[in-house]
Amino acid sequence: MILLVTSLLLSFTSLWLGLPLLTCVTSHAAPLSQRLTGSRPNIVLIMADDMGWGDLGANWPNTRDTPFLDYLASISIRLPDYHSGASVCSVSRAALLTGRLTPRTGVWANFASTALGGLPVNETIISECLKSVGYATAIHGKWHLGYTPPFHPSYRGFDEYIGVPYSIDMGCTDNPGANYPPVNVCPKDPSLYFEQKHEHPDDLRKVIEADLTVGIPLYQCLTPRCLNDNCNKEIIEQPVNLSTLTQSYIDNDRRFIQRSVESKQPFFLYLPLSHMHVPHDYARQFKDTSVLPSVYGDTLRELDYHVNQTYQLLKDLGILNQTLLIFTSDNGPWSSKCDLAGNQGPFTGVWQASPLPFGGGGGGTAKFTTWEAGHRVPFIAHWPNMIKPNTVSNVIGSHLDIMPTIANLANFTLPSNRSFDGIDLSAVLFDGSDQGHEYLFHPDMLGILSAVRYNQYKAYYVTYPAIDGACGGKEGLIIPHKPPLIFDLSRDLAESTPIEVSQSVHDAIDQALQAKLKDIALTPRTKVDYRIGGLDARACCDAGHIVCRCID
Repeated sequence: MILLVTSLLLSFTSLWLGLPLLTCVTSHAAPLSQRLTGSRPNIVLIMADDMGWGDLGANWPNTRDTPFLDYLASISIRLPDYHSGASVCSVSRAALLTGRLTPRTGVWANFASTALGGLPVNETIISECLKSVGYATAIHGKWHLGYTPPFHPSYRGFDEYIGVPYSIDMGCTDNPGANYPPVNVCPKDPSLYFEQKHEHPDDLRKVIEADLTVGIPLYQCLTPRCLNDNCNKEIIEQPVNLSTLTQSYIDNDRRFIQRSVESKQPFFLYLPLSHMHVPHDYARQFKDTSVLPSVYGDTLRELDYHVNQTYQLLKDLGILNQTLLIFTSDNGPWSSKCDLAGNQGPFTGVWQASPLPFGGGGGGTAKFTTWEAGHRVPFIAHWPNMIKPNTVSNVIGSHLDIMPTIANLANFTLPSNRSFDGIDLSAVLFDGSDQGHEYLFHPDMLGILSAVRYNQYKAYYVTYPAIDGACGGKEGLIIPHKPPLIFDLSRDLAESTPIEVSQSVHDAIDQALQAKLKDIALTPRTKVDYRIGGLDARACCDAGHIVCRCID
C-alpha cells in the first residue's frame, strides 16, 4: 500500500515537473526535501523588527529573556549565519517578500508616513503567489511598503490585514513608551482641526510637522481590497495603543488560524511584528519580568510570549505537523538608541569603531550599515517530523531564500520574466545539506551592492557607519576601498582586522559582483515612487483633525 501511494505521488510530481517517471522506487528513494515538494503546508512567518542577533539566547548565552524562542530553537533548525535582505525596514521587507535584491525592486530606503508610492505592483510577492494556489493569506503587523491603493496589503494578495502601515516611531501615540529622543504624546484638544479637510500645503515644513504629529493608525481590513479604494475607512484605532497591540495581534492570529482550519484551507500568516522597534511599550504583565529588569528586556519578553502563544495555538489545534513555522528579524539593532537597542552579539564592527587612520573613525555598526550586525539576524525553522530537532546549520542563508523555498513547498512557479536572488533552502532545512549561498550581496544605504560575502570572507568596497551614529552621537566616515577591505569571518566575527588574501580570492569576489551587476542590468527591474504627499496623504481616520484621532 505504501509503495502504491508513493508511486502515485511520484507520478503526479513527475507530470507536474515535466520529468520522466522513474520506476522501481521505494518510499526512501528521494530526499525528504523532494518528497515535500508541493506538500502545501501551512506557513507562519514571524519577523521581529530591529531585533539583534544576540537578542536570541540560543545564539548568545548572555541573553536570557527569550525562554520560549530558546526552547523552540532546541526542537528546530537554527541558522546562525542567516541574513536579512538589507539593514533597514522597507528594503528588507521588499527583499523577503519578492526574493529580489534592492537594485531589482528599486526599494532602497524607507517609505515615509505620507508616501505616495510603495513596493511596485509589478513586483510579485509571496502572498500573491500563495493566494493563486488556494492559500488563505493574512498579515498581522507592520507593513511599511506603502499603504495607499494599490500598494496597501489588501491589494497585494492578502485576504486580511490587521496592523500598522509603518514604523511605530513615525507619528505620535497617547502612550508613547520609551525612545531616545522621546516620541511626542498626541494632542487631545478637540479644537485642533485644520480649517480645510484634505489641506495640501505647499510649505514643506508644515507637511513635515503634520508627519510628526499624526497618530499611528491601526488598520483592520478583513477582506481583500478596500471599499471604494479608501483604506482609511478601515482604520479602527488612531492613535494606536502600543501596550495592547501585541494582545490584539494574538487574538486575531487565533481567529484567522481557527477559521482556516475550519475551512480546511492551507494558510499563510505573515507576522511582521513591531517589537523590537522603538518606542518600547508592552502590557503591564511584562513589567520587570526580564532577568536584569530593563525596558528592552521586558519588551523582549512580550515578543517571546507572542511567539509562544502562536506555537501553542498551532499545537492546541493539532496542526503543528502540517505547519512550517519560521522566526527571524527584518534587520539588526538600532545602536544609537543605547540601552533601548538590541544586542549585536560578537558582531561589533571593531574596525569601523576604531579611530582614524587605523579604522573607520567610529559610529554605529548595526542597523543602516552593511556591517555584520546590520543584517545578520536570528533564524529558526520548525516543522515536527520534517525538520530534525536541535539542528544548527552553518550555511549562509538570506531573506531572499524565503520566496523560492515556499514556492517549492506550496507548488507555485516563480515568474519566468525576471531574475531572483534567493535559493531554495529545502535541502538545508529537511536533508541537512550544507549548500547555502557561496556569494551574498549586501546593499548599502544608497541601494548599491557595496559589500560581498564569499564563503568565510566579507569584502567591503565602501565602509561607513550608521547614518545617525552610535550611542552618543555621529561619528565615522564614508570610505571607498579599492581593492576592497576584506575580513575573514571564520576567525574574526568582530570584523576587527582586515586581511591580505590571494589574488584568486580577489578575482572570485570581483567576478561574482560584476556578474551579478550585469544580470541586474540585463533583466527587468522596477522603479519606486518615493514622493511624499501633503496632509491629504496621511493614513487618517479623521482628515480634519491634526492627529487624525478616531478614539477618545
